[in-house]
Amino acid sequence: MQIFDIHSHVLPKIDDGSQSWEETMEMVYQAYESGTTDLAITHHILNNADYDRENEILEKYEELKARLANAKIPLKLHLACEIYYQHDMELNHKISTYNNNGKYFLVEFPMQGIPKFVDEKFFEYIVDGKVPILAHPERNLGIMQNPIRAYEFVQRGVLLQVNSGSLIGRYGEECRQLAINLINARLVHFIGSDGHNTTRRPVIVKDAYELVLERWGERVTQMLFETNPRKAMRGEEIRIPEPYPVEPVRKKSKFGLFKRLGF
Repeated sequence: MQIFDIHSHVLPKIDDGSQSWEETMEMVYQAYESGTTDLAITHHILNNADYDRENEILEKYEELKARLANAKIPLKLHLACEIYYQHDMELNHKISTYNNNGKYFLVEFPMQGIPKFVDEKFFEYIVDGKVPILAHPERNLGIMQNPIRAYEFVQRGVLLQVNSGSLIGRYGEECRQLAINLINARLVHFIGSDGHNTTRRPVIVKDAYELVLERWGERVTQMLFETNPRKAMRGEEIRIPEPYPVEPVRKKSKFGLFKRLGF
């Protein structure tokens, strides 16, 4: 079975991910050694001006493929970006959608909440044939405080990607429990590492893969780690199960939430 990781920051000196080619090669080897077969590279696009670095990203992406071939590491790469939500974000660049398929794009919200009027904007994209994949909703304070919003997004055609680290408790108990609740409610469609380095945020999904397999079984595991990601990379239609309203996580103090989210 193929194991996809659709969210990583491994190219050197592009964002807050890898800072050298040595670190990049350690990260991709770590991914391969832990069982990942397909890795999507999704560096931050914080505003439209960041697309000025698109050629640099494309060149380093090709160099990484060559380095993998020379090192005989059979890890298959895919390319997109992680777009910070803004009302005028651009999706017409080569790195905007996965493998430039013009359909699926990875988007993140500010950690502190859900942007205004995002439902209407997402609806416009979906009508236009472009499908938002919302990165790590379980770490978003607005969704943590009001998880029914995740259900509303999926009902309207948005897909959700949970971080592997959230499932194993790397970001605190609230994030872990919300990630579990989202899967229970059939609201999760992908798992990604969101890997930035080899230590605190590694490019590893193995632990989450094993947890999902043990807790939800082979069918859900295959859907999250192979079937849906493969279709997203190819720009093919993804059919999702009917979602359920998600159970809220037992609330703790706002200070505790901010502390665990890293603010």
